[in-house]
Amino acid sequence: MLFRSQVVRTFVVGSVAALLLAGCGRTDTRQSPGSASAPIDSSPATGTLTVWAMGTEGELLPKLAAGFEKANPGVKVKVTAVPWQDYGKKVETAIASGDTPDATLVGTVDIPMFATTGGLEQVPPQLVDDSAFYPGATRSSSFEGATYSVPWYVDTRSLFYRKDMARAAGVSAPKTWDEYGPFLKALQKQGAKWGLSLPTGAAQSWQGVLPFMWQAGARLTDDDNSAFTFDTPEALKGLEFYRSFFTSKTVSRNGPVSLGEIEPEFVAGSTAALISGPWEESLLKSAGGASFVADKVGIAPLPAGPVSDASYMGGGQWAVFKDAENREAAWKFIRWMSGPEQQKEWYALSGDLPAVQSAWKEGKLATDPALEVFRTQLETAQPGPTTTTWKQVTAVVDAEIEKVAKGVTSPKAALEEIQSKASAIGTGNKR
Repeated sequence: MLFRSQVVRTFVVGSVAALLLAGCGRTDTRQSPGSASAPIDSSPATGTLTVWAMGTEGELLPKLAAGFEKANPGVKVKVTAVPWQDYGKKVETAIASGDTPDATLVGTVDIPMFATTGGLEQVPPQLVDDSAFYPGATRSSSFEGATYSVPWYVDTRSLFYRKDMARAAGVSAPKTWDEYGPFLKALQKQGAKWGLSLPTGAAQSWQGVLPFMWQAGARLTDDDNSAFTFDTPEALKGLEFYRSFFTSKTVSRNGPVSLGEIEPEFVAGSTAALISGPWEESLLKSAGGASFVADKVGIAPLPAGPVSDASYMGGGQWAVFKDAENREAAWKFIRWMSGPEQQKEWYALSGDLPAVQSAWKEGKLATDPALEVFRTQLETAQPGPTTTTWKQVTAVVDAEIEKVAKGVTSPKAALEEIQSKASAIGTGNKR
């Protein structure tokens, strides 16, 4: 199933990055950054273009690439589909040997790791208009003042809830933190054991918990990404709010640990809300049927904290190797894929959400109520910090999240531990 593979991709990419970072360290493998790139002209692309793409994207990309070949009769695009679980080591090995394809799909969180190898070329000047993309996607394409990739697709998370239970309780989806608790309690009065499902320490829990800190105004690094800053009042406010779900008994201290675990509980009504991405509709249809989704599932943006309703942003980006044999065709292909028409076509093929904002102005992307929620959420969604050590730090964050969820440590103590260990690890970025 397409959307199920998207969820798998999120977890696999993070795990691969963490393993690579653990194996190679953060300072002894840093190379000179890729040099500034020569501009790309508007002439047709020519020659053979070799591309790596991962998972479902690799299987479907030739269908989109056919349009590029039609518009550029002198070019042939050769796509190699690479399993997500193999991609990190494959890219690293290719860069080390100098035997690379021309371009590759890269998971958003991995841009800093690959940029420090010196194996990626910087994005040519004026190749694309950065303001065309969602701000979070643009931020994740840059590292230490240089841009190494172009956003292709994005994902984010919003609130799914049992709208039939909300209707029976006479409540609407919460818009603020203050409304969150009463809303979940109202759903529990309709028979749900738990009002909401939250991550409680399993791998990638940080993606569901850091948004509470962002919503309170926290920034997790300083301005130049040279130091982590978890020890702030804003981060504490966010983590204390996360803990409040457990102390109020609206959320179980033992959250889901595997894909597909929470959907049967949501369908049964024992858990009345969850936070997930656009792939969740497909998972819920598999668990409860299309009529269940149509009649009983509501979707709303995350309730806003004191500063914002920020959610986590992931996705995929395109990069070109320094050793590319056909760099001009590679960048022209990437520029072409960034056009709104191609973005819409890719959504129709894959279900991946467009990173280009103007692609959302027509068709289903403009009219579907569920997609409208995610479009709104993407305006404030944020990626994790662009540091080479981020995946190492997330392991620390996940461990402390579990302690807070289980009630064995306080949010203040957890943040002190995260800050101490994150400072010892360092950002890996130049000062």
